[in-house]
Amino acid sequence: MDEEVLRGSCPACEAGIGGMHADDCDVAECLATGRKRLWCRALADSAGHDCGQADWTGRWPGHRECREFGWHIQWDQEASRWVPCSPDVEGSGPNLTRLYEQARWDTDRRRWVRRRGVLFARAVRGGRATVEELAKVAARWCDEQGIEVVASRVGPRGWRETVADVEDGAAELVVVPSVERLGFGKQVFERIAAVRRLGGDVAGPGLHVDEAGRVVETTTAGT
Repeated sequence: MDEEVLRGSCPACEAGIGGMHADDCDVAECLATGRKRLWCRALADSAGHDCGQADWTGRWPGHRECREFGWHIQWDQEASRWVPCSPDVEGSGPNLTRLYEQARWDTDRRRWVRRRGVLFARAVRGGRATVEELAKVAARWCDEQGIEVVASRVGPRGWRETVADVEDGAAELVVVPSVERLGFGKQVFERIAAVRRLGGDVAGPGLHVDEAGRVVETTTAGT
């Protein structure tokens, strides 16, 4: 990757590198959310919170991460829409919408990071071939969601290792191909609760969980 050339001043408020953005600058990011500071003030759920005093670093906020993650888009003239592409495509630009929706803002590092997930599937009939197919289903979903896969686990021992991955901070998300592959009966909710107690969460192409830990949507993906 080519080294990024720093810009000496903010294109909006002209703050120099290391200098604080003007209060009404529409480039300045919120240090709490990573999004544009002016957006926070306009949205009901974040209006009034402390955005901090961001300084100009010489880089457009979010552009470096989009390039690192390969999240660029270009305009398709024939289709009349924006389409994903490589950052090396001439005329392409950062897909900030995807960045804001799929990445996680790291307040300590003041940058966006990809969410990290560990794949898990309860032991199933069909042997290794079935397990591998389930892993592919979950991995494809992770790729679509911008999640970095750090490990793949199977069965009771695999579940213990999965929990350890979340507890150690190696992953923040447990990804399963469907609710059936997370567990059975009460075990599903116990496992969701165990992960959430450690600060992680459970998701996947066939599993959606609400804030209360209830499975509110399931599919037959990977079954």
